[in-house]
Amino acid sequence: MPGLYVLSSWEALPLKSSTVKACANGYSLSITAHLVYTNPHDEPVEGIFIYPLEESEVVAGFEAVVGSRRVTFQLQNRHRAQDCC
Repeated sequence: MPGLYVLSSWEALPLKSSTVKACANGYSLSITAHLVYTNPHDEPVEGIFIYPLEESEVVAGFEAVVGSRRVTFQLQNRHRAQDCC
């Protein structure tokens, strides 16, 4: 199941709100999702975001914001990513 999980316990964090936009262009589909999760715990938790993909699906970019921290990933070249990872 897609979502944000507490890494130590695999407990799913509650999804507070979501907005999803999709754009189809030929065989390509672009999806932008704005997901807001809440932490019901008193202390900060380490989380892992899980979004399962089918074999033919590819993530070209991903951005996450936690507090004031922003993490961005953008795939520029598939061959470079294969060499790196």
